[in-house]
Amino acid sequence: MRALDTNVLARLILADDDQQYALAVALIGQPVWITTTVWIELGWVLSKRLRLDRAVVSEALRTILMIETVHTADRDGIGWAIERYRTGADWADMIHLIAGRGVAETFATFDRGIVAEAGPDTPIVIETLS
Repeated sequence: MRALDTNVLARLILADDDQQYALAVALIGQPVWITTTVWIELGWVLSKRLRLDRAVVSEALRTILMIETVHTADRDGIGWAIERYRTGADWADMIHLIAGRGVAETFATFDRGIVAEAGPDTPIVIETLS
């Protein structure tokens, strides 16, 4: 199994280079691994760098996640983060929350807005610091 870089997934989504798109399609046809850090960067590239609409980004992320050959840590958590992002949450913050689940008791932050963004089904208790 190969782990894919962000740029391979971006080429797959954007199809903006015929040769690289074809290679990305061939790669994704085999079992591949997408790391949590690549998920973070892919969301950033699509939303901040390319300025794609939140709905487009969340749909692209969900499409990648649903591909049968795609393997990743905490598939359900990534799905939860995509949904929270779609409704207005910060993408990286939601990934931070799922990454802490199961290894930490709380997620400590000065960011008071993250509690509302994560919603009632947050995967880890959020501790807002004064």
